[in-house]
Amino acid sequence: MDKDITVIITLYKTPDYRLNSLNQYKNYKVLIFEQSSNKNLKKRIESNSKIKFKYYYSKENIGLPKATNFLLSKVKTKYLLFTQADIKIDNNSIQNLKKGFKSRKDIIFAGPVFLKKNKIIKLKKNYRFKKKLNAACMLCDTKKLKKIGFFDEDFFLFWEDIFLMRKINLSKLKMVEVFNAYAIHYGGKSSIKNYKVNFIRNLNFKYGELLFDFKIKKFRNLKMIRQIIQNITYLFLNLLFFNKEKLLNNISNILGIFKFILFYLKKIIR
Repeated sequence: MDKDITVIITLYKTPDYRLNSLNQYKNYKVLIFEQSSNKNLKKRIESNSKIKFKYYYSKENIGLPKATNFLLSKVKTKYLLFTQADIKIDNNSIQNLKKGFKSRKDIIFAGPVFLKKNKIIKLKKNYRFKKKLNAACMLCDTKKLKKIGFFDEDFFLFWEDIFLMRKINLSKLKMVEVFNAYAIHYGGKSSIKNYKVNFIRNLNFKYGELLFDFKIKKFRNLKMIRQIIQNITYLFLNLLFFNKEKLLNNISNILGIFKFILFYLKKIIR
């Protein structure tokens, strides 16, 4: 059991076959936050995996940033591995991520090389500095992360990682990609696929996009108005031809925009 690393994972409507991936963390303490109020999930994890874990859950989906920050507050080890249920990474790669921190004292994140399938890439250097890492899986210096702050809780699902990377780049801290650490990300497979889940994802992607622009002071009313008009136009066209999938995308985009407008109005009122 590695006493230096805690693995943190948030789950939302995660399919059973993805729960098996938790076994790859059997050498670490694991913290899990489940957000779909699935009362049977803890028992399913206990019966299908060999990991030692602490389990937290909420009765509603509170969003990735809030759930992740809650888990961060529970971490007491030197490092934490932020990962997802649709990530494949072996123990050697996790250990090599830890070694990546030995190169400099100002490193806050170490990320693996993400592969397509199982093809290993041999590189001459051990690591390289990056302005942006794939936040689906990265090893973090717990003390530095608690000091600078993890995800901005105004976000819900998307764009929080991009905003975090921007904050890191504005600081004196560094991020590295470790060349002898490998992972595979089966993108979008950590939750079941249905219209409701896709609707929530699309809505919060659009909300996060506008929120990100607002926070970096690049928000433009004209862009938002143009997107509203565009989505309403396409909504009626897709309604006419009864394209259900595209119709739901238009509705989710419009609701994402209005979710941002509510956020914006609350900021003004305060």
